Amino acid sequence: MRRALILLLSLLAATARAADYKPASCSMRAPYAGRLHAGVVVPPPAIVPEAALGPAVTARLDAALAMIRDRTGAPAVTAAIGIEGRGLWTGGDTADPILFWASAGKTFTAVVVLQLVQEGKISLDDRVSRWVKDVPNGDVVTVRDLLAHTAGLFSANEDVKAHADPRYRGPAETLAIARRHGAMFCPGANWRYSNTGYDVLGEIVRIADHRPIDEAITARIIAPLGLKTLRALAPGGGANGVAPLVSKQEKPIDPSWAGAAGPIAGSAGDMVRFWAALLDGRLIKQPLVAAMTATLHPMFDQGTFYGLGAMVFDVPDGNKRLLWIGHAGGTPGASALVAYSPADHAFVAVALAGDGSAVASANALLKAL
Repeated sequence: MRRALILLLSLLAATARAADYKPASCSMRAPYAGRLHAGVVVPPPAIVPEAALGPAVTARLDAALAMIRDRTGAPAVTAAIGIEGRGLWTGGDTADPILFWASAGKTFTAVVVLQLVQEGKISLDDRVSRWVKDVPNGDVVTVRDLLAHTAGLFSANEDVKAHADPRYRGPAETLAIARRHGAMFCPGANWRYSNTGYDVLGEIVRIADHRPIDEAITARIIAPLGLKTLRALAPGGGANGVAPLVSKQEKPIDPSWAGAAGPIAGSAGDMVRFWAALLDGRLIKQPLVAAMTATLHPMFDQGTFYGLGAMVFDVPDGNKRLLWIGHAGGTPGASALVAYSPADHAFVAVALAGDGSAVASANALLKAL
């Protein structure tokens, strides 16, 4: 279990290299070529109260966090466990500086999009060309495809020249790179992670909600929930107050460069509060919550699947099955995971600076329960 999840996070963190392919020009959608995972129904969890967990559980979690710090050598870490009906434990560096959540922030972008769907301002089945021009196959690609990474849109971070010249690139520039490469497959035919697809979602939010993605997230999620440590980073606006990304493997990016594909920094406790509010229907109604995990495409590694801005981990763990619903993220110098474990009636969130694995760290915290 742990080995599989560490591999997943390393793949999320790495800059992929696209294989040679013939660009696909498509006038219609294509059926998915692989096997989908059965949809996962997540019953609304009970409230996680703002109360400390008992001293025995707290001691075990404190010890697990000390082990995580020792094994990862992380210069900064934030961690939290929230148990339904019982309370919340937090540990690590939760105030200043705050930690970067990398692609785990995609869920915030997805929730804003789903809120706009709920309000009737956009539809999951809208053709992307209605909102953003010159997207490869934009007359066929849908908003749903962008959320699910089934649009076939080349991810600009995979471009060799862009990778060699790290800096902030706005949606117009990342989309230009995607157009230069052409679509990798017809919409619906396959699955491939695309940060550029989330850049386009950020543009759809800007047009439909009349404000940039960071302001939309702040007004629609952070402020209503009172998440005092969370910040939605303005794309390309810098990351003052965010723990520096530190890596021995590759030069880290400025966290704000991720844009709508990873716009969140903050504490693990607030990430637990966000996911608890999402799953219990405070941010979007339950039918849309269910849609996030109703259709699940296989990801990089066996046992990992992607829905609409949410990931499902379904892997064997000894003699039992481990099922998590959440999102992982990684980039050189940072790794993150937030997830809900129905079997444990618990949420877990970990973000690290450095080259350690947040996924393995989260697994260690849940095992400490």
